Amino acid sequence: MARTESSEITADAFLRHIRDYRIIPESSLNRALANAPSGATAKALATHLLDSKLLTRFQGARLLQGQGPSLRLGQYLLLEEIGKGGMGRVFRAEHSTMGRVVALKILSSDLVNSPRAKEFFFRERRAASQLTHPNIVTAFDANEVAGAHFLVMEMVEGPNLEKLVRERGPLPYQVACEYVRQVATGLDHAFEQGMVHRDIKPSNILLKSETEPGKAGLVKISDFGLARLAPIRAENAGSNHGTIMVDENTIIGTPDYLAPEQAKSLHQADIRSDIYSLGCTLFYLVTGRVPYPGTKGLEKIIKHSTDAIPKPSSLVPGIPPEVDALVAKMMAKDPAARFQNPKEAAIAITSAMGVEDATSVPVALAIPQVEANPFEAFQSTWNEAIVTPFEDKPSTTPSRAPKGPVPKAVFTHGQALAIAIVALAMVASAMVFALRYLVG
Repeated sequence: MARTESSEITADAFLRHIRDYRIIPESSLNRALANAPSGATAKALATHLLDSKLLTRFQGARLLQGQGPSLRLGQYLLLEEIGKGGMGRVFRAEHSTMGRVVALKILSSDLVNSPRAKEFFFRERRAASQLTHPNIVTAFDANEVAGAHFLVMEMVEGPNLEKLVRERGPLPYQVACEYVRQVATGLDHAFEQGMVHRDIKPSNILLKSETEPGKAGLVKISDFGLARLAPIRAENAGSNHGTIMVDENTIIGTPDYLAPEQAKSLHQADIRSDIYSLGCTLFYLVTGRVPYPGTKGLEKIIKHSTDAIPKPSSLVPGIPPEVDALVAKMMAKDPAARFQNPKEAAIAITSAMGVEDATSVPVALAIPQVEANPFEAFQSTWNEAIVTPFEDKPSTTPSRAPKGPVPKAVFTHGQALAIAIVALAMVASAMVFALRYLVG
């Protein structure tokens, strides 16, 4: 429970938490305290340390709520919360010994709620740690502390492509193709290691804001190995081969980018399913909308299997037919009609760009504007209720309407069948009513 103003933590307790959990080096803390107002309250000390750039607003808020322990996760000190979603919460963190700033993702407890799921988590992370490529976010660590399972990854400063398009509009087709080409080369590296992503989408592609002069922006694929965590079978579901299986009747992926075969069965998904999702991603980058809009996940899934492949040029004038053909090839309903591996796709993408190499891409258009303070909107007041990363309690922060593509949804075939039956019943009732009206 959040503390009220009258029960604010004392200054002594505030400083004790800073020292006990090694939030600020002792020497730096002492120098700052020497200039602090005499008899300052905990809130005044927090403000002073914030102004001295020794404490972040996020850390100050948690310390004032008496939640110093939540800022320390093993060897990692949490600095800022930078995102949250269905998979968990992501923090900017620092390794206490190495001083390296990383992205630390604490998984939602329901993703690792059984010994089988935990084993699957560590197995997937071991496989993902073998991926070393400029276009894949590097995995540094995976661990469990006080019941919290977390991943430690390379910190990529910059927006994901979904956010970039949502804020700036569709990208020039050459820029979009260059980003997709880079993703294809990253997927090809994973393919050589026997890995499939299964959830390629714009929000899982990060764009580095630090770019060398004269070079196009660098994008990196995130969340390798996480797509399969949600639907682990129950503990009593045995396996003849001692492997950890995912429920065959569960759909994994994001409906706006889901390949038809992956919607039917997870085990039919292979690297060509990632290529389909990448084609959907390219469509979004150049048009600013998903290929098959809809209000419900099931509706979108059906459209991916039945509707004609849309042409980007029908929505955005100036997109050449080569890009239309590229999207059509990547989004072919039959996996056999797509590119059979990411390397083939990367070659075709370069051709569709109409340039000899990536250095010809208009760099000024490829680099996004970087926010001066990406955390400015976080923690607007000191007394806002804060929840430790080990708890699955709702925050008291006012919720905001979601933007962009619909987040990941999971549908079982049983749920899909029930929805279909209800829909058919409604159609039948309408037809009966119409016939009675005509006859009567």
